[in-house]
Amino acid sequence: MKKGIFILAVFCLCIAFASGPAFGSSYMKGMKYGIFNILGIQADHTYHCASSSCWSWTGGESGGSYIAYSGGYGDYGDSKCTSSNWGCRFIYAVQGVCHQEANRGLYTSGKTIAKGGVGGYWLTGPVFGTYGEWSSWTACKTACWLWW
Repeated sequence: MKKGIFILAVFCLCIAFASGPAFGSSYMKGMKYGIFNILGIQADHTYHCASSSCWSWTGGESGGSYIAYSGGYGDYGDSKCTSSNWGCRFIYAVQGVCHQEANRGLYTSGKTIAKGGVGGYWLTGPVFGTYGEWSSWTACKTACWLWW
């Protein structure tokens, strides 16, 4: 009996480690590319990825490099929802920019792009907040069922 319980416990641990720290979770990360000069401000375009899929409705979603300190495990479906659900769209440069959209995609991982040296985040973070203007972020959390 003890052998059976031990074997079952080892089997469950192997399954849990093979799929990340929790069942159903995906490794998520922020990505950036290119440096753009917008009104004299050096800015990077950002987007987010979960597993091998990347999303950004504000622009490109490939060819970037990893943003330091932005990687962690979170929910794949929630990450995709923040960039594909119409309830998460915002008025660009009024309610947020690609930096806030990337943070929305990383929300369930508990990570952001804030510490990764993203060009222009020093301005967009304080102006729009971590996840974009409050009412648009509230609408997005509602549309994607992120109230937990």
